[in-house]
Amino acid sequence: MRGRFTPLTREEHEAAMARHARLARSTDAALNAGIDAIQKGGDVAAAMREATRAVLPPDEFRQCYPDEEPEGRTFDAATAGRPRLAAPGWTVDRQRAFLVALAESGSVRHACAAVGISRQAAYALRRREPHSVFAIAWDTAIQMARQALLDEATERALSGREEPVWFRGEQVGTRTVHNDRLLMFLLAHKPEPAHPVLSARELTQLWPAMLEGVDRVLPPPLSPDRLAELDPAGGGTTSGGRGGVTLPWVV
Repeated sequence: MRGRFTPLTREEHEAAMARHARLARSTDAALNAGIDAIQKGGDVAAAMREATRAVLPPDEFRQCYPDEEPEGRTFDAATAGRPRLAAPGWTVDRQRAFLVALAESGSVRHACAAVGISRQAAYALRRREPHSVFAIAWDTAIQMARQALLDEATERALSGREEPVWFRGEQVGTRTVHNDRLLMFLLAHKPEPAHPVLSARELTQLWPAMLEGVDRVLPPPLSPDRLAELDPAGGGTTSGGRGGVTLPWVV
């Protein structure tokens, strides 16, 4: 029997929304710090961790980074404010292996076969938490695989392919044949973005960080109206000048 729904009080709701806003600010701070570290050749994971630490209070930071829990205290994942993505058979290592195989092949079927999981189980895990790092990394993996395929197709369209030349039943040479239709398609091709805010290049650069935090579930992005209500001055929730959109990323 389903439990009875208990609505939040006004104070509880305001506290929850304030925490959501802090997580949104830490999202932007971590992403911008990670991208800066990539450009400077620094430690991306450390930069993102310290940027998160600077925004969140200690208890919320430890929920994001339970490995930094002080001695003498234990971290209870069941009661933590930041849930983890889990399902029977889906260990963290298996989630990572699936994503790596997906990035290499671009095929969900092949990636599932590589880790011994059914396609139904993979899609069920993705649908369970659409705001998880796993879901974002899935789209990024497909994007990376498609880019590799697009590069190969472009090379073939520009370089052409060799075809044998036959005369009276004997091969007398070869000729280079160019596929003009393929070239025109590639020139007109504009792939759909894998993420509403981050570019393909930024997602690729953040790929190692995604694999590190693959089982983390992120808060859903706030609507523009709610962002304006929480941050009317526009100075905190959307740092980094990223078009007023809350980046759904906390690692």
